Amino acid sequence: MRRWTFFGLIVLFAMAGSAATGCSDTKEQASGSTPGGPVPGVTDREIVLGTHMPLSNSPAATYGVVADGMRAYFEYVNSEGGINGRKIKFIVGDDHYSPPDSLEVVRKLVEQDGVFAIVGGLGDPTHLAVMDYLAERGVPDLFLGGGVVSFTDPLVKTRFAMTTDYVTEAKIISDYVKEHFAGKTEGILYQNDEAGKTGLQQAEERMPDAGVKIVSKQAYDFGQFDLTAQMQRLKADNPDFVYLMANPGAAANAIKVSRELLEWDVPFIASAVSAVEITIQLAGAQNAEGMVSVTSGKMISETDDPGVQRHIELMKQFAPGVEPSSLTEYGMSVAEYTVQALKNAGPNLTRESVVEGAEKIRSYCCILCLAPGSLSPTDHRVSETMWFEQVVDGEWVRFTDTPVSYESTPGDVVACKGVGEPVYKDE
Repeated sequence: MRRWTFFGLIVLFAMAGSAATGCSDTKEQASGSTPGGPVPGVTDREIVLGTHMPLSNSPAATYGVVADGMRAYFEYVNSEGGINGRKIKFIVGDDHYSPPDSLEVVRKLVEQDGVFAIVGGLGDPTHLAVMDYLAERGVPDLFLGGGVVSFTDPLVKTRFAMTTDYVTEAKIISDYVKEHFAGKTEGILYQNDEAGKTGLQQAEERMPDAGVKIVSKQAYDFGQFDLTAQMQRLKADNPDFVYLMANPGAAANAIKVSRELLEWDVPFIASAVSAVEITIQLAGAQNAEGMVSVTSGKMISETDDPGVQRHIELMKQFAPGVEPSSLTEYGMSVAEYTVQALKNAGPNLTRESVVEGAEKIRSYCCILCLAPGSLSPTDHRVSETMWFEQVVDGEWVRFTDTPVSYESTPGDVVACKGVGEPVYKDE
């Protein structure tokens, strides 16, 4: 998605076992047990995949519907016969957006449920807690949802990220600021964790080149619901615009407080993580009007788009009772990329072959993609291209026809249309 990035508290965990043991196990596990032996989570009829998601007991539980979007697409693929005769079994572990719980959930998925791969693991702090464990055991870690740069730099053979990293997003935002706010002053609200501090650092480095002076920087903690104090301090410093490096709940509260309590009509730019419907709903459509953000996927409000229509159809058929949204769109896109990697791996499915299959994805247009995704042995992040969008009459609307791209693996496909149809350079 890439429009989708996720913030939280950073907690790191030491992994059990010596370095020597970890190294000796990796190659064996990556190929699925001993050479010629059984592959974990794979039979002639089934592929077992798992993920960790916040489903309850957390402000981030809203994101749990991402798993519904994933499951709907997997069930659709199963209804069509699966992949090389194998049906996908999808297990979702509830980590409550808590790093210790994430580690417990993922250990269970790997060691007890015997999953073949972890797909779409959601959240910066939560996935930071499990990424080394998965890498050491050679478990494919496919299309995780997080923008921390260290997920893909340095590159780890088994790990792939779905969303744009925060450094690239900062480059794209600074391009916009340079064009529209040169010579102005900026206030920043940021989450007090690795993700927020990365964004803040990038803004501090890039804004002077954009002719912008940062006059106020206010931090908040994940799970903090009332940002009145931060917004009062920002208003007192009187910036010309405010950059919200915040999750949807925090961004919405900041906007609502500014408009209704402080009567402050300052322009807002929001991180991609907040470019979802719930931000508008919580802030109030009138309060959110004019807010600018970025996206790499189609918005659920684009009901005339064939790709969005197809998503809604699949959700109604395979996830009845789940309201289609930008979050379910993101989940379905993660599942599509996973299926593409499995197809590329061929009928002799191993952990090594699915990693190679992911690296072979080139110029791929998913149902809801605006730009193609391309990966390679040196590029393990799907989304590096974004469009600008703005809240207009209570909906996110793209206002640029041309994206900003930092794609590491460019190809002949320059855009996507319809239901995953490629647009080539010469068209």
